Amino acid sequence: MNRSYFISLCLIIFTAVPFMSIACEHREPTRQTGMGPHFAHEATDNTQLWTKSDPGEPVFLRARVIDTCGKPLANARVQLWHADHDGMHHEDRWRADFNTDDKGSFKVTTVMPGFAGGLPRHIHIIVNKGGYTKLVTRIFFKNDPSASEWDADLIMNVDEVQRNERRGWVGSYEFVLQPEG
Repeated sequence: MNRSYFISLCLIIFTAVPFMSIACEHREPTRQTGMGPHFAHEATDNTQLWTKSDPGEPVFLRARVIDTCGKPLANARVQLWHADHDGMHHEDRWRADFNTDDKGSFKVTTVMPGFAGGLPRHIHIIVNKGGYTKLVTRIFFKNDPSASEWDADLIMNVDEVQRNERRGWVGSYEFVLQPEG
């Protein structure tokens, strides 16, 4: 192979690379469920909602926001709210409004919500990112016997943890946003 042919071949390959699509392992977008009746704009940007003096069991939620190809979505706006441990909603408590980090991740420490509105225990979530369809949904808990098969795609696995004679839960979930258009 002569040198000019090799250089021409390399230029064709390297200039074509930016136009080549990278394989996408498609993920289904997280299902929309609607907001529910208890949305309020009063929320904190603090993701530490539960304190040791609060009644109920703490939940340590780790989550990530990605697109349908699995790409992390940094700086997505996340709003969440839920009932307290007795199933009561408060306009000034158990609410947060924050952005994901540069890896599309976030962590929240909150309380295991009680039963509210005739539904299994759940957390309301809104995720908004420019260029993507706004997600309005609820996530449920695997350890809740009232969670049904209908909710299977929205059920978060949780593991029980014990610390200083107190029980809590650790869970994780991946929110998948649909690109607009």
